[in-house]
Amino acid sequence: MTKPNNENRKKDKLKIIRIALGILLILLLLLAAVLLIFKGCTGKEPGDPNSGFVLDDRAVEGGWNEADVSKIQEGLNAGVEEGYINISMNTTPVFADGKSEGNLMIVNESINKYPQYVVITRNDNGDTIYESKGIPVGSKIEKDTLDVALPAGTYECTAMFHNVDPATGNSLGCAGAVITITVQN
Repeated sequence: MTKPNNENRKKDKLKIIRIALGILLILLLLLAAVLLIFKGCTGKEPGDPNSGFVLDDRAVEGGWNEADVSKIQEGLNAGVEEGYINISMNTTPVFADGKSEGNLMIVNESINKYPQYVVITRNDNGDTIYESKGIPVGSKIEKDTLDVALPAGTYECTAMFHNVDPATGNSLGCAGAVITITVQN
């Protein structure tokens, strides 16, 4: 009975050591990447008296205090939440022919904060083949026709969902997904 416990403890310790080494390796790789990025920067060197580099006399020692860090994090989280875009649509819509309605099922989920419009472009040539009007939050376009009558075939496309400020009409950000459109005849 004692042996399995000791073996389990050894295995647990080895697992912890492996995890710690993995984390250390990741941190070293990140540090190396940062050093490589900064190595490419050129500019004035503070130690070189001929560089013209002068320290700012308004700079004081110190960094963020804890209250500032939590306020900054709250602000960043609010910004992320504000710009969050949930996209939802049928990724394989089918059209009987180039002029008929297809099952797009574009949904502006109720979790979103802004109206959206969707633009679908072909990946092979960049042509826009569909653009919706504004879709209110919590609404959907189940079926619609394409703006361009495509011949029979399968088309890889990108659907870009754009959040729009309803007061100004300004774009607030976008997110996209690759979809495959099939035109049967």
